[in-house]
Parts: sequence; C-alpha cells; structure tokens
Amino acid sequence: MNDANPAAVRRIVVAPDSARTICRTVTEADDGAETGGILFRRVEDDGTAHVRHAGTPGPAAIRTPNYFLRDLAHAQHLAEAAFRTDGSIWIGEWHTHPRADAVPSPRDLLTYSTLLADPALAFDVVLAIVIGPLLPIATTRVVGWACTTTGVTAVPIESEVLLIPEELRGT
Repeated sequence: MNDANPAAVRRIVVAPDSARTICRTVTEADDGAETGGILFRRVEDDGTAHVRHAGTPGPAAIRTPNYFLRDLAHAQHLAEAAFRTDGSIWIGEWHTHPRADAVPSPRDLLTYSTLLADPALAFDVVLAIVIGPLLPIATTRVVGWACTTTGVTAVPIESEVLLIPEELRGT
C-alpha cells in the first residue's frame, strides 16, 4: 500500500482536520485507557508522509491502560471512505500511552512487524504517531515514527493545529 522508500521518510505532515480529530479523541478519552485510530493519505517520493485523514477508535475498540486495539470494521469503513474521497490509503496509526513515554512499546513493535510482514497489505513502512504520557501535561510528547523491517526511526511531525488538546495543556 505504500511504495515510497522507507528510509526516505523524513517528516509527517498532519492536516488540520486530522489533528483536530486526534485532539478531540484524546480529550474525550479521559478514562486513563489508551485510545487511537488509523492514518490515511500517502508517503511522497520527497520523504513527506501526508496525513489527510485520522481515524477514531470505533465503538468496538478494546481500550485498556496499556493496550489499544482498533475496531476493525470501523477502520475498514474509514479506509474505504478515505479512498473514495481522495484516493488516500492506510499509512499507519496513532495512539496514546496515558502513563508511558511516546515511544513504541514492545507490543506496538510486534503490531508494526506483523503489518509489515503481511503481503496482502504491501507496507514498506508503517507510520505511527504516539502521544504520551498524558499527565502531567508538561511531560506529554507527540512523536512520529517510521517503522520498517530494518528498524524504527523517530520522524518530526508538522501540523498547523497542535496535537495536544488545549484541555490537556491546561491553558
């Protein structure tokens, strides 16, 4: 699903509507459990990953303090709608670590490895945006990650809209 050179992913640009979706979802999930969703658009030849659409967890998502599993039917519906709208494809996922750093956990890395190994998905790179810890807000970081079969690399994120909700920033 992703034909860009994985080593060339240099930045993630999040569209304002996608950033607002992430902010709203994080704010609404104030129960201490992880939350997240999938990311859609494409990785360009210049190494820029554009996120045009960000998904929500879905009504059947499994959310615990240390684990998040998206609602697969909801994610598939979002993927079909994004593709019909503008040809966007699934490029990765975003999620929170309410009590941990914004670094992929061993479980996250296993998920990314599984996605990369699935020939039906045809991923060369899986992008991740991890947000954590959520409290105290002064310690919250939003970090992008490019995950390939050879490793995981932090990637800068750009957005016109802050990915940490104002409600969490305490302003």
